[in-house]
Amino acid sequence: MRGIWVSERLLIGIDAGTTAVKAAAFTLTGTPVAGARQSLNVLRPEPRFSEIAMQDIWQAVIACLRDIAGQIDTGRVAGIGVCGQGDGLWMLDADKQPLRNAILWNDARASDEVSDWATDGTADAISRHCRTAIWPGTAGAALRWVQDNEPTVFERIAHILFAKDWIVYNLTGTLGSDFSDATIPFLDLDTGSYAPEIFSALGLPDMSGKLVQPSRASDPAGPLDADLGFGPVPVARGTLDLAAMMAGAGLNAPGDMCLILGTTAVLSYVAPPEPFTTPPLAATVHHPLSADWIRVLAPQTGASAFDWFAALHPNSFGGADAGEISAKINEAAQHVPPGANGVLFLPFLTGERAPFVAPEAAGSFHGLRISTTKADLARAVMEGTGFSLRHCLQASGAPAPERVVLTGGGARNTLWCQIVADILGVTILANASEDHGLWGAALLGGAAAGLCDPLNGARDEGFDTFTPDPAAHAIYSNIFETYLMAIDASQPIWSAMRS
Repeated sequence: MRGIWVSERLLIGIDAGTTAVKAAAFTLTGTPVAGARQSLNVLRPEPRFSEIAMQDIWQAVIACLRDIAGQIDTGRVAGIGVCGQGDGLWMLDADKQPLRNAILWNDARASDEVSDWATDGTADAISRHCRTAIWPGTAGAALRWVQDNEPTVFERIAHILFAKDWIVYNLTGTLGSDFSDATIPFLDLDTGSYAPEIFSALGLPDMSGKLVQPSRASDPAGPLDADLGFGPVPVARGTLDLAAMMAGAGLNAPGDMCLILGTTAVLSYVAPPEPFTTPPLAATVHHPLSADWIRVLAPQTGASAFDWFAALHPNSFGGADAGEISAKINEAAQHVPPGANGVLFLPFLTGERAPFVAPEAAGSFHGLRISTTKADLARAVMEGTGFSLRHCLQASGAPAPERVVLTGGGARNTLWCQIVADILGVTILANASEDHGLWGAALLGGAAAGLCDPLNGARDEGFDTFTPDPAAHAIYSNIFETYLMAIDASQPIWSAMRS
């Protein structure tokens, strides 16, 4: 009887992203039975700003959950988990109301301050505690900007949290966070506590008391308290979307590595804690469910580079919608040989944060000739993001695995997957499912309800295999050296253009 009861239970995962909120209901074996999506309006009041109205993202969650409730028997729901975009600055006043729009992870208003911190040693001093190279979209950089530019807002800060924490607060009425989100940039990974030294280095007063205290992502935050058509089911504390995605794909053991070709590109891998030796080149987050760490190298530009290029040439390639245009671009680019007929693309369309921090970095094509075609440019864009991932892998110091799981929207692009395999020289296991993060979040809800172990939640799912071509890999290895040279040569140009 107990087995029948468990088999009937459902778990709900919520993913509060940058451009959309998604939700899904799953069986305990990971089969989705209902889904919902609500688009979000990212605000750009000034060129370097990226914000969202905090009430808008909560209203999107409400709409998704009510949609889900209309598709299933809500009495079967046993737990809810939340994941969300990381970093940025989400602030509440003493009445637990938003003080202003949330400043998002891809905001660049603090670029000048971050550049100065990289030069004067501040960034390195911070990294001794959180093992992360700070960038403009972190809570620390955004807080400094608010202190300097919106002092009346700064004075009223009572609580500092993250995207998924805001959602969980509205679901349960309780404030808190998990260790993955809490890491950047204020957590001392050696002590597990917030470090006053980091606030001091950033020119801020010690605001440790305004940060919500972290716990395991699977800990219950409380029962569902919002009237959304469900009973008072357990809601998990939740986690960073990247950590949820890795959990949903079953990548939780040291050495497990994942590539994500989403709006941004991400290379992440699980590693055991290690003593500080030198300033890191990217980000580190405490694993949400274990004592391990997740090393994250997340270039600013991933699939958004392809989308940018497609938007520039919609009429040239033809097509009724974005999907058809993308297919036409791939059809043209697949006939271009590795190396894009001498065209090289630096994909720094919104600056860069991994494997180096350079808010002033800009994208560029090199090697253009009178014979260059749009197909050459299209392939160069895909290769440029591949070189960026190879740069991240090389800079990480992690041993190159034989196989890497690749997910995200770019995993649907078979040509791109093969290019990445050839550039990295490793076998790519691609899965284009977009619900790994949702399933990972749902697993947390199941753990909060005592129904499952989120560290062992991998589903039985298929992967497309892309084996590197040795000849193409040799060509790309030579071009990669040119890619590194182009970055070095471009840096004084970026600085000059910034000034």
